[in-house]
Amino acid sequence: MSRSNCSDAQDEYNKISKLLEFRLPSKYKMIGIITASLILLFLMSSKFFGDIAPLIKDVLRTLILLFLLLASLSMDSQEDEFSKYIRFQSFKIAFVIAISYSIIIPLLAFIFDLLITKITGDGSINFHQISAFEILFILLGIQLLFFETLKRFGRA
Repeated sequence: MSRSNCSDAQDEYNKISKLLEFRLPSKYKMIGIITASLILLFLMSSKFFGDIAPLIKDVLRTLILLFLLLASLSMDSQEDEFSKYIRFQSFKIAFVIAISYSIIIPLLAFIFDLLITKITGDGSINFHQISAFEILFILLGIQLLFFETLKRFGRA
């Protein structure tokens, strides 16, 4: 390998490492969690007190994901190697759970729908679709929950 190819590969590695090490200041974690919680409470209360426009609902859902991402990318108040390790572990766990959820839930819905239509005999079978919001919400929520849980268990 020539010297320029080696330096190009090292430059790419440095860029990827810098991207993987990116963290926001720790104050953004509470801002993200509190704001996402308030928006979620507003969306849940709108179910009981009146319907809101679909466009506003989509914007609010996107804002929830944005604030959860903000919290997920924020540093811990005591950021060290252990925090980096459990953050990596929590992302792995969240990824596996979100992928499992997106595979199992439609499959279970299909199986139950198939069983119910055999009983009722109407012949139509529906396949449950999962929205991108559900997957991303589960992914970010599980990551934050497991990060905090693993942090508490590891420092006890």
